[in-house]
Amino acid sequence: MDFKFTDNSIYVVPNSLKLKLLDILSKDSKIYNITFISLEELEKHYFFDIKEDALLYLLDKTNENIDVLRLILKNLYKIDITKEYKESKLNNLKSLYYDLKNNNYIIFDNGYKEYLLTKNIFILGYSMLEPYEREMLDSINTNYLDISSDLSIDTVYKYHSMKDEVIDTALKIRELNSKGVSYNKIFLAGIDNSYNYLLKTIFKMFDIPLYLKSTNKLTSLIRVKEYLRDKDISHIKDINLKSKIIKIESDLSYAKNSKYYDILLKDKLEKTSIDSIELVESVKVLNETLDIPYLVSNDEYLFVLGFNQNYLPKIYKDEEYLSDNLKNKCNLNTSTIKNKLSKENLVKVLGTIKNLTISYKLTSLTGEYAKSSLLNELNLKEVDSLNYNYNYNYSRDFNNYRVSSVLDNYYKYHEKDEDFDFLTSNIDTSKYTSFDHKFKGINREVTPYSLSYSSIDDLAKCPFKYYLKYILKLDSFEENFSTKIGNIFHSVLKDSYNDNFSFEESLNKALRDNPLEKDESVLFRRLESELEKIVNYNKETEKRSFLTEFYGEKRLEIPLSNHATLKGFIDKILFKEFHDKTYYAVFDYKTGSATLNLDYLDEGLYLQLPLYIYLINKSNLFNNPTFVGFFYQYLLKNYKDKEEQLKNLKLVGYTTDDKVILSYLDEDYETDSFVKGLSVKKDGELSSRSKVLSDSEVEDIMDSIDKALDKALNIIDNNAFDIAPKIINNKNISCEFCPFKEVCFVSASDYIYLSKKEGDDNA
Repeated sequence: MDFKFTDNSIYVVPNSLKLKLLDILSKDSKIYNITFISLEELEKHYFFDIKEDALLYLLDKTNENIDVLRLILKNLYKIDITKEYKESKLNNLKSLYYDLKNNNYIIFDNGYKEYLLTKNIFILGYSMLEPYEREMLDSINTNYLDISSDLSIDTVYKYHSMKDEVIDTALKIRELNSKGVSYNKIFLAGIDNSYNYLLKTIFKMFDIPLYLKSTNKLTSLIRVKEYLRDKDISHIKDINLKSKIIKIESDLSYAKNSKYYDILLKDKLEKTSIDSIELVESVKVLNETLDIPYLVSNDEYLFVLGFNQNYLPKIYKDEEYLSDNLKNKCNLNTSTIKNKLSKENLVKVLGTIKNLTISYKLTSLTGEYAKSSLLNELNLKEVDSLNYNYNYNYSRDFNNYRVSSVLDNYYKYHEKDEDFDFLTSNIDTSKYTSFDHKFKGINREVTPYSLSYSSIDDLAKCPFKYYLKYILKLDSFEENFSTKIGNIFHSVLKDSYNDNFSFEESLNKALRDNPLEKDESVLFRRLESELEKIVNYNKETEKRSFLTEFYGEKRLEIPLSNHATLKGFIDKILFKEFHDKTYYAVFDYKTGSATLNLDYLDEGLYLQLPLYIYLINKSNLFNNPTFVGFFYQYLLKNYKDKEEQLKNLKLVGYTTDDKVILSYLDEDYETDSFVKGLSVKKDGELSSRSKVLSDSEVEDIMDSIDKALDKALNIIDNNAFDIAPKIINNKNISCEFCPFKEVCFVSASDYIYLSKKEGDDNA
């Protein structure tokens, strides 16, 4: 890229191009008076900027979703505030502008336009300029820098699968590197998340260092989720992470006492990504180069993968906040115009790249693809790489992988690959038939960790599952409609114990914290009345309880060793201090199913409710804690009439067998208890079907949990993560819903059969 700078200038360029220009500028011996600014920054100076606390003002005024409000604010620049519109959406934007202006939420940079007229203004790297942006740029005498474009290639590579495309790209990159081209001078584009796994796997085989910029949000981290619950930053041990959160807290100081603080905090954390460490030398993904020219120099190489229809060029649809019809009213680019500009710009940008390779695939594991129609317009010759020749000189790991694939086809389908004889003659294939899936152990230094009932349960069901989920962290949490429903129900039920509780206000707050899609909102309307009935049912039944004090979503944590802690997050605790004792009962709300079985506690199974009373007894939460009961409450069971609905809401669990203490929970337990199955015989004694625990049985539970915890610590600290799923009463309780069952290659010899005991399979 031969770029000539002009003194006393302002260059309006995207940030990625700014870094490239600065690199070029650093090699120029002349000193220039130059400023770089993005188009977005220029607009804020030229038109207006919106204060950060405007978002809080609008949240308080409208109760609208925070993402919708950000979208609305972004569109304020696109309307003419001096113009009268017939369309309500445009007039609403105009009214919002004046509302913010009159309440001092808009900042004007007076004198900036005059300052711009004293400078040479150049713009480069923006292909989708809106008409109002061109008017702004023309008013300050902007020079539009032309792109010198001439496509350097005449071929495109076609692959049967995404895997083949990635493998051949890796081979081409290794060949370049073997000729002295640094990996730092090689870039990939056209890559979306669907390529990530193959890129990481295949490039690792070829020892190609790859830098994939992290797209993970801070809120995906367990420690950040814990921080969001109680705002205790001491949970965060990582210095860099802690500094990010402190910065966010500082930025939100204006909202510290607002009821919307939690929403704003979560929003900021979600928009902050985890920084991945950039390697000293690596191949990098540079998708921006398909939109912005001159990011790739003449001595650098770009591989554009996935040149498929509907992917390249980028397709714009009429589904933005302002429809095409409204854009016509505002003199904005419609989706049709954007698609035309998108195609023209992609052709121009590709023509700026000297060393360019383009490819497309026909299939991936998730679907089929067509090549981009733009390839036909470019008149590129197609190189069919469906049966390309492999080069076996670059990677032993890849060679072993290839020979395994070839042998798979041979043994399963009796097909001989054209490389079969060469591979089986030159590569040791003995390991192919001697695969041993057993866990061989790892060398891992024990670092501080915490256990919960769910992690202990996973460990007990299969140590290898724990290893994959908690050590390798291969299991990613994906929020779905069911988890949102659970979050909303839990939030409202917690609020229902507040003074001056308003069901409507609490529900609206929960919906803001857990925004639903349109189709989900329709489904949820049917559940609103259910939730209100549950709240009213609990309030009514708990009038009969002596336990009038309340903790909601209570977090407890106790040390287990010098490097391990045990934590729990209890939905509800009802308690009362009386005669130097604190009587308590714990509750967990369930919108799904759960297993209540006390017979396998020492194995570490089904610990949730027992573990909660263990935490209470071992912590300093209460003075002389005295057990009253622990329960599940099922919130969304099907019912045919009101009577069955109320029956479903009864508590499922165990109570004390002390009838005096039991009356503290429910003074009417003898006649119509709100605990399922709890009843009294004619002689006044508790019936045999009542689930009750004596003091000694509660102590036995504590002892069983001690054993389970000792067992868990021993497994983890000794890295004994064997493949060992559990079988109870001929039922495999470990593998049925395990997300890793395709990974471990479990065999019949791995199963651990636990002796059958009486208990409730499902509470």
